[in-house]
Amino acid sequence: MPQCPDCGCDLPSFQTLCSKCYDARYADVGRPRSILESIRQFGSNPRREQVIQDRIKAQPWWLAWCFAVIGVGCDWYSAFEFFYGRYPLCSEPVLRGLVLIVALFASIAFLAVRRRTAISREFPWAFFAFSYVLFGFMIRPYARQSVVESGKNALRFLLRSGK
Repeated sequence: MPQCPDCGCDLPSFQTLCSKCYDARYADVGRPRSILESIRQFGSNPRREQVIQDRIKAQPWWLAWCFAVIGVGCDWYSAFEFFYGRYPLCSEPVLRGLVLIVALFASIAFLAVRRRTAISREFPWAFFAFSYVLFGFMIRPYARQSVVESGKNALRFLLRSGK
């Protein structure tokens, strides 16, 4: 006589589950799920996070360090602009400012990624991000000035063509 694999009770000849175990196992099949339960399957998934980490690790090692070098270039421009172009690009005050900015952003980037396991891969990206933010603040007056100037020129053109 066959037995139920869940509870071990005796079953009739061709059954594989008793009625109690069948009801318990398939009780959720016909029940509609809530919105949170539906979204949860697409949310935080450990396998998905592992796939993302594997993609990051699959990047070439030199790519992140190229962005770190670009970050140093952004810091150099920021140090040059701090002195409003009074000194040449390779002058001592500009290079001192560069070293100060790089040391500051390197320490901030290290503190930002120190709790992670892949510091050597994430540190250059964090350094580049901080350097690029400063570069954006330093370049913004020039970008705004060119937009304003182009707007004035367009307005002059429209006023002249309207006469």
